[in-house]
Amino acid sequence: MQQIQSFIMKHLFNIIALTGLLAAYATNMSAQIDAQPCDPEANQAVRQLYDYLRQEVWGKRVMSGCQAEWNYNTKDAQRIYEACGRFPKVNVFDFQHFDQSWINYRTDQAKQWHDAGGIVGFMWHIHMTCSIDSGVPSRQTNFYNGGQNPCRISPLRCATEGTLENRIFSQMLDGVADLLLLYQEQGIPILWRPFHEAAGGWFWWANDGAEGCKLLWHYMFDYFKKKGIHNLLWIWTSVLNDPTWYPGDDYVDLVANDAYPKGNTTHISNAANFQYLRNTYPNKMACLAECNSVPSWENMQRDGALWLFVAPWCGGGAFEHGNTADFWKQLMSKPNIITR
Repeated sequence: MQQIQSFIMKHLFNIIALTGLLAAYATNMSAQIDAQPCDPEANQAVRQLYDYLRQEVWGKRVMSGCQAEWNYNTKDAQRIYEACGRFPKVNVFDFQHFDQSWINYRTDQAKQWHDAGGIVGFMWHIHMTCSIDSGVPSRQTNFYNGGQNPCRISPLRCATEGTLENRIFSQMLDGVADLLLLYQEQGIPILWRPFHEAAGGWFWWANDGAEGCKLLWHYMFDYFKKKGIHNLLWIWTSVLNDPTWYPGDDYVDLVANDAYPKGNTTHISNAANFQYLRNTYPNKMACLAECNSVPSWENMQRDGALWLFVAPWCGGGAFEHGNTADFWKQLMSKPNIITR
């Protein structure tokens, strides 16, 4: 009996010690992070969200997430709920079709998600005119700079006042700014991820290299501030080994990576990508903004890769690459995975 008691006490002390180490690790991670959002005029709602992410989530837990199907919906979130009885915490909408008549971004989709306890994200696949020949914009638009109708627009000219490219780009910014102001009036803080995967080179905002893309980022940042938009947390997406593309600490709140390892169906943590972001940007929280196979809690915990949030790609991706209904049930039941 005494031997059993001794065994229990020995391992109890080990558990207590491990718990203390994990708590100290999480506290140290939070202490490294910038104390305030990069926008000095950030409103109270976004400051509260940032504090929650930094103090309650980062290094301790992971927020579940998903994408809208290319525009302004919660289709994948609903599918996940139907599979496991829980909604993801983060739903990432896309402004890709903001200027088209068949969709209305002024409906209460974002507000309903926020009011239900979710966190609203937005990205933007920016369709630009493919070219400007003899001062006439092409009727064809694209966000890719390759393929059949490549977009060859210059980011440098888009960010240079007085150019035709700048007038077109600024008009697009005005349209999105009106929507962001609406969401701001509704009290919605937003995880904002523009110009994603820039250094990958496959989108038009990479056409002028790192300097052109950084100038474009700064132009959007300042343009929105002048419009009175102060409800954004700015997410920069690294493709790894691309620090020259980084807009700078004063323009970025969170860093992210989009991970699509070929053939991945085993819910790996993508720990090497996480560690690269931590080493390169130690004062920024790191997100897995897109992925194929969703990391399991066990793998993230084992590898020390506790992403701020993880979000599989849309259009079926949420239930491909090993992301079965059974996997979602297991993942979303974990106490350290945050759901809506």
